[in-house]
Amino acid sequence: MNAKTQIFQAAVLGTAAFNNGIKCAPALDAEFLKMLAGRQIGETPKGEASSVKLMKTWTHNWTLANLAAI
Repeated sequence: MNAKTQIFQAAVLGTAAFNNGIKCAPALDAEFLKMLAGRQIGETPKGEASSVKLMKTWTHNWTLANLAAI
């Protein structure tokens, strides 16, 4: 999966996590963790988004969904 697709998927998963009652912690989202499977700490496979970018995107979109629900 390329970086753009991964970032989009992280955004979708963050929103879905909020809607499914998952707390704002990417590590609690089993689907999101599948995106990081096999990576070492700090490792960014060539052509892919960094783990930090994916986690920030997930969290950002979880927060947006939370704010929209107010």
